[in-house]
Amino acid sequence: MTALEPILAMLLGAGLTAGATWLAKFLNNQKALKYGEILSKAYDIIDPLLEKNLKSWKGSDVEYAMELAVASVADNELTADELKDVVKEAAERWLPAKAVDKVRGYLSLEEQPAEIKAADALAKAVSGEISTDQAITAAKGELKNVK
Repeated sequence: MTALEPILAMLLGAGLTAGATWLAKFLNNQKALKYGEILSKAYDIIDPLLEKNLKSWKGSDVEYAMELAVASVADNELTADELKDVVKEAAERWLPAKAVDKVRGYLSLEEQPAEIKAADALAKAVSGEISTDQAITAAKGELKNVK
């Protein structure tokens, strides 16, 4: 039996690791499903916002910009903790290459879309030109007719 114990311990450890990994992925996917619509709308603003300003902002500015974008599309549906969770999820799932494609699509339009205007308002808050409340109000005003 002593020869089997190390093998059993190794198999048990591998099984626990696989189970923990699966559980973590499952919980992350549950978050994405729960906040999917908010994340989708937020990315419509986050993509042009970061595409335009990422090089000149530091990490805290990027996080603040993402928080503003999520808050502007959430319509007070999220608690402070949920807002933090959604911002974290948005940051982890943001894909720069996809953002570039989306922004190119926006720029090819004749009229500047509301998402770009909302992103510009939020960028002013990050740079300190206007307050957070003013930026969120302006972004919500731009996005009110977007479906």
